[in-house]
Amino acid sequence: MARHPRKMRDVTHFKTKRFPEHMTVMEVARAVNRDRSWILKLEKDGRIPKARRVKAGDISVRLWSPEQVEEIKAVLEKMKPGRPANV
Repeated sequence: MARHPRKMRDVTHFKTKRFPEHMTVMEVARAVNRDRSWILKLEKDGRIPKARRVKAGDISVRLWSPEQVEEIKAVLEKMKPGRPANV
């Protein structure tokens, strides 16, 4: 069964005027063709750069800079599927 791509909501209202070029977790997931939950797991595990947390009303939004997104792409290109070898 083919997966349908998720429609992405407009989240520009979450971004502050100070960080218009930064990307939210959904935008990063789309840019690197991975699931949002995978991006969050990699960030939690320290395998990709930590996002800047910005308050948007009552919530906090994760924002990655364009440089961080390029770094994330490089990290994901080096990753191989499967379990790491026992060392």
